[in-house]
Amino acid sequence: MTDSSEPARGGRIYKAGIFVALATCFVTVWTTIVRDDGNGLAFFAVIMAAGIAGFATRFCAAGMARGLLGVAVMQGLIGAGVATAPSTASLPGGVFRIAMACGTYMALWLVAAVCFRIAATRQEVPGR
Repeated sequence: MTDSSEPARGGRIYKAGIFVALATCFVTVWTTIVRDDGNGLAFFAVIMAAGIAGFATRFCAAGMARGLLGVAVMQGLIGAGVATAPSTASLPGGVFRIAMACGTYMALWLVAAVCFRIAATRQEVPGR
């Protein structure tokens, strides 16, 4: 067990949370660049919020869990805003595609948050 004042880092679950969060960032950037529909700035703001959450909590597992929960909510709100925009409604299948993409990103942020929450409750020890 680690000291309770020290953040839980280095365990397998914590590393899985980091991996899922970084993969979500990569996929978001990649699909935003490929799609290039003018909504990219909003999606980059979500990635920036995830980074700020990490630095603000010093990448502590419990703080990352709360921060990424907020990022998932932010992703859902931005997705709802983009999906209901008149420019999206004029594209064939635009609303469905945006809703599916944002729902997928939101689910991935939630998976990362759950990993961090589990790591925080277990206070994992590296190499366990």
